[in-house]
Parts: sequence; structure tokens; C-alpha cells
Amino acid sequence: MGVGTSNSNSSSNSHSNNSKSAFSFLDQPLQNTQHNYVFAHGASGFAKNPAKAPILSPEEDRAYFSVQVGEDSYFRRHDALGVADGVGGWSGTTGANPALYSRKLMHYAFLELEKYDNIEEEAFYDYFNVNPVQIMQKSYEQSTKDAKKEGLIGSSTACLAILRNDELRIANLGDCGVSVIRHNEFIFRTEEQQHSFNYPYQLGTGSTDSPTDAQVFTVKVESGDIVVMGTDGIFDNLFDEDILEEVVRCIGGADPNQNQSQGPYGIGAAGNAASSAAKRAGKGVGGLWSKLASSSTSTIAAIAGKASAQPAIDAASAAAAAAAASSTGGEGADPGFDPESIAALLNSSEDACSELSPMAAAAIAAATTSALPPSAALYTLPNSSSAQPQDKRRYFERKVEPSMISDALAKRAKSVAEDTRHHGSPFQSRAMQEGLYYQGGKQDDMSVLVAVIKVAEDSPDRR
Repeated sequence: MGVGTSNSNSSSNSHSNNSKSAFSFLDQPLQNTQHNYVFAHGASGFAKNPAKAPILSPEEDRAYFSVQVGEDSYFRRHDALGVADGVGGWSGTTGANPALYSRKLMHYAFLELEKYDNIEEEAFYDYFNVNPVQIMQKSYEQSTKDAKKEGLIGSSTACLAILRNDELRIANLGDCGVSVIRHNEFIFRTEEQQHSFNYPYQLGTGSTDSPTDAQVFTVKVESGDIVVMGTDGIFDNLFDEDILEEVVRCIGGADPNQNQSQGPYGIGAAGNAASSAAKRAGKGVGGLWSKLASSSTSTIAAIAGKASAQPAIDAASAAAAAAAASSTGGEGADPGFDPESIAALLNSSEDACSELSPMAAAAIAAATTSALPPSAALYTLPNSSSAQPQDKRRYFERKVEPSMISDALAKRAKSVAEDTRHHGSPFQSRAMQEGLYYQGGKQDDMSVLVAVIKVAEDSPDRR
């Protein structure tokens, strides 16, 4: 019966349609929010015996998309990380080259992931369904083919982490590891896979292990989370609290709005003088000041404490112009930034010799943090006790260079490994649990990758 044939029918039909529309809407599956995240990443490492590191010709080396560190190997991409540790037990075996085997594993894993960015590959349209175990399996199969062809003997542990939307998909086989840090707390940590003490699961010659034996995890992540991936050379020498300590130290994990004479992680009196001045200026400067202090605390502290206005104006103009120039690769100031306008803002404040007006702080903050370099990201720090309920905590942001953290972690692990009288290490603890006497850290190749999750500026159309 047609709608509108009578008022009653029209009313009935209208009610029926409205009811149908309501139920149809409720019957629709809820749409998931798409988080277009990528990694800002860095990597560092040390070879246990640099003199014995495998030697490849420049041509051979360039053929690989993975990086060698002793018998370790790794790759890093905007959406994935991978690390492998060639098993050193093959040393002395004719034809054995676990370093090359681990490098092949990571090389082929990288190539498999490249297919998901190549519009000519079927994988391009299956981007969001990628499975790290399948990537490891294909890499393993190709490495096995190469090993048979080249007479290569060796085996390796392997770990892959792939970022898709707000999911970090992990496959870990052996004793490499992955940790995720948020707001200065661990939210995830893998456990090593061992057949017995110091005998990890591995892929390669003589091993019955396969990629399907890998531990598999899916971790929900957020922008600003820090991912730490490494070989056992890192996790055998650093406890979780050591790793967290280095991460916090590199970030400078004290709130610049807190008026302390000395921050717990090296934020000194100069930075706090500046933040105190900004706080007194008031009117919502806090968030901008937090970003400003993360990149130019000492400069603004000097401005806030100048005895006369003109030196402060000159210092502000010079510092902001230099920051703008550095953000454009040193080719000159950003066209959108005018040092004279910053000077005018400072000069017009009621007490320019000792205070930063909200407008001045905001203008300088905009000039110095207008663009993050591709290698950097913003990390969110808690500004209250972890004992407080999650919904009552306050947070602020810091600019993070992942390579600074990876360098710090690699150096600290190396210092522990080289100190035979070190008071303790994770490897020492596990050895003693097995009834073995062991003192200090463990000498090994060390590779560590650090990635900060951030929002991507753009992404390919995969429709």
C-alpha cells in the first residue's frame, strides 16, 4: 500500500518506517575508529667481537635490507620492526655462518612487508590483515632455500612487530624481546622462549622449531607509546627498571610546570625558574609551556631572568630564529615566523625583564615546536602520582628522539656486560636459579630498536 493514501495509513507507515530505520541502525555493526599510526624509530648496537664480525663486500652488503651487528641483524620500517640473533653455538663448525643466516631472515621479512606497500602486489589490498607469523614463515622458507643453495649452516632467533591501526602484532621465537612503555610504565613485555637454560627456540639448521611455534601477541597501543625491541644481549644485561630509567632520563621526565629546585631527572633550577615565570604569567600557558620547555628550556630561562628587556628580546629573537632555521634543515627561518613580532610581544609585556606573557610564551612555543623532524615524536608523561586513579591523572608532552634512547640502552647494556664484578644482571639471576655460579653481565652482541608511535601525516588510498 502506498504511503500517503490516507492520514491513518500515512501515520502508520511513517511509524513503521521510523521503527525500521531505528532497528536497522542498531543492527549495523559499529564502525571502528581507524588510527593511522606509524613509527618514529631509531636503532643502536654493539658487536661482541668487532674484529670477528662477518665481512661482506660493499656490493654484497648493499644487497641486504637488514643491518648486521655481529651475529645480530635487524630492520626497521615506518610500520614494522624486526630483530634476529644468530646462535653463537655454531662457532667452530665448518661452513657455519649464523650471522648471515640471521641477516637473511630479517632481509626477507623486510621484503615481504614491502609487498604491502606496492600497489602492484596483491598484498597491498590485504594490508590490514597482515600476520607476523606468516611474514616470519615466508622469510624462513626463503632463507632455507638460500642456505641449501649456498651450503650455509646456521640458526637464529627472530622477533617481528607490525603496526596496524592501534594494534601492535608481535611474533617472537626465542629469547629476543619486546616491551611497550606508556606514561612511564610498562604495559607489555614478552617472555623468552627456551628449551632449557641458554638454549632458545631457533630457526635454521638442525632445529625442529618453526615460525608456528612463535609466541603471538596483539597489543593495543596509543600515540606516544614507546616500543623497545632487542636481542638477548639487551635483556640479559638490563632489568626492566634499568630500561625504564634510561627511557625516562632520555625524555627528561619531569613536568616543567613543577617549581622544584632540581628535577629528579636532570631538570635543573634554570628550567624551573622559567616554568615558574610562565606559571605566574598564567592564563592557560601550561600546555604550550610544556612543549616549549622540552626544546628550549635553558633559552627561555635566560629570557625570563634577564635584568633588562632588550637583551631578553634579542635572545628570544635569536633563539627562535635559530630554532625555525633548524626545523627547515638550516636553510633559513620559517616564512611563517617573524622574530620581530616575538620581540614586540616580549617588549609589550608589563614586566618583560622577569616575566613571559602568555602571548610571548605561546608565540615562541609555536616557533620552536612548529614541526617535528621525521625521526622524532611526542611522548606523554604523567604529571601526578601513579597511585592516583587513571582518570584523575594529568599529563604533558615531551619531544622524543628514539635514537637517543636506543643509544642509551645499548651503552648501558654494554657497560654491564663488560663489568665482571657488576652487582647483578638478569642473566646472572637466571643462571643462579639453575644452580650455576655466575657474576656480572653477559658478553654478547647487542641490538636495540626503539620506536615511538605517532599519528601519520598521510597514507596511501587502499580502497
